Amino acid sequence: MEKRGFRLFMFAAVGITSMALCGTSAAAVSLQLKLGKGKTYYEKMTVNQHMTQTVMNMQQVIDQNMGTGSKLDVLDVDGQGNMRMRHTFNWAMTQRTGPMGNLDYDSAKQATPPAGAEAFAALLGQSYIVKVSPKGEVLDVNGVEEMRAAVLKKLPANAAADPSMNALTPYLDKKGIKEMTESMWGNYPDKPVDVGQSWSKKRVASPAFEMTIENKWTLQKREAGVATIATTSAIRSNPDKPMEAGGMKMRFELAGTQDGTMQMEEATGLIRLAQAHQQLKGEIKVGDSGQGTPMMAIPVVFDTKIKLEMGDQPLEGTTK
Repeated sequence: MEKRGFRLFMFAAVGITSMALCGTSAAAVSLQLKLGKGKTYYEKMTVNQHMTQTVMNMQQVIDQNMGTGSKLDVLDVDGQGNMRMRHTFNWAMTQRTGPMGNLDYDSAKQATPPAGAEAFAALLGQSYIVKVSPKGEVLDVNGVEEMRAAVLKKLPANAAADPSMNALTPYLDKKGIKEMTESMWGNYPDKPVDVGQSWSKKRVASPAFEMTIENKWTLQKREAGVATIATTSAIRSNPDKPMEAGGMKMRFELAGTQDGTMQMEEATGLIRLAQAHQQLKGEIKVGDSGQGTPMMAIPVVFDTKIKLEMGDQPLEGTTK
C-alpha cells in the first residue's frame, strides 16, 4: 500500500504543476493564444524530480524523470477565436532510480518498452480533441473515453492495476487534461500589459490531491516579437481532502513555491520555452488510528524542474 500510494504521489507534481519564461516597447501588448486554422504545432514537456522521504526513521531518495511529446493540429477557429485542436502523443519518456527499482525508457530510442513503462508506450499515437479560448481556458474536451479504452487495450492483462498506471491518470481523464492544459496555457493577461506590469490568477488543481496555486506573471522585456515573462507561484495542499490509496486515506500537508521564466511569441501566444523550479515540503499523513490522529506521518521534500517547449517543427529528441 505504501509504495503504491507514494508512487501515485510522486507523479502528482506533474498535474500540479502549472506550465503554471533587448529592447522594450512603450506600447502595451495584448498576449493571447492565436493559433491559425490548419496549422500544426509541436509540444514537449519534461519533469525532473528529486524526492526525499523518511519512512520508519529511514531516509529514501527517489529520482525520476518523465516526459511527453505531442503534435497539435488546429482543426478549427470560431468567430470568438476559440481553437479546436487535436492533440496526438508522439513521444514518451520515463526514468527512475530508487528503492522501488530502476527504469529507463525513451520511445524515440526503444521500440519495446521495459516492464513498468508499458503505459507510457501505450500513449503513443493516441489523441483527443480540446477546445481552448484565446485566454487559455479549456472550453471542451472530447475523445478521452476512446483514448483511455485504446490505451488499456494495448496493455498486458494485469497492467491496468499496476501502480505505474497512476502516472497516466491525468492524461486519461477529462478533468486531468483540462487542468494540465490550463496549467500550460492559462497564463494570458485579461488586458494589454506594459513591460514591468504583472497579472495574477488563483487555481485549484487535483492531479492526485487538491492543491491551491497562486500564480503571478510579470512581463520583463520584449524583443524581436518575443515576450519574456517571469513566473512565481505559491503552492499549498488541502489536507481536508485526503487521497485514497490501497484502502488507506493519505492526507497531504505540503507547501512551497515555483519560480521560472517563459518566452512567448507575441503574434501567436505560443510558448517557445518555459522553465520552472518547484520546491515543496511537508508531511504525508497516512491512515487513521481511530482517535483522529494519523497512524504514520512521513516527512517529504520534492525538488522539481519543469521544461516546456513548443514550435511549428518537431522538437529535438522526440519523434514526428
